[in-house]
Amino acid sequence: MIILLSACNSNSDNEAEVPLKNGIEKWELVRMTGSFINSETVGEDMEWQEYYLFNPNGTFFKSRKRDEVITQAMGTYEVLEEGDNKYYELTYETGKSLIASCYGNGKEILFYARGALNGTWNACDGPGLEYKLSSE
Repeated sequence: MIILLSACNSNSDNEAEVPLKNGIEKWELVRMTGSFINSETVGEDMEWQEYYLFNPNGTFFKSRKRDEVITQAMGTYEVLEEGDNKYYELTYETGKSLIASCYGNGKEILFYARGALNGTWNACDGPGLEYKLSSE
């Protein structure tokens, strides 16, 4: 996993810090990619809409809307740094059906690069998921 994160992230692509607004970060899904070339969707064309709320107390909330059905999850997170790499490790307490991970261990990893959070699910044939910090 560390090798995967290292390969996907380099110091020159990182911004200094992830900005905070009112102590809460809202990250919205903005792009999905598939395993085929040019299989990218954005906005309303994506299979689902979702966002994360990261609270300063180390808890998160995730909401996904798919086919007019809203599914939610909650848990805790840590922001980890290894060398020049920065990533979020989420541990789900509820809504485990929303975990976008290869491992089935109740955790999800999002790495920070070029001003975006990126999922790692695409390493095992899941979609590539990119989140941007919301301005709302």
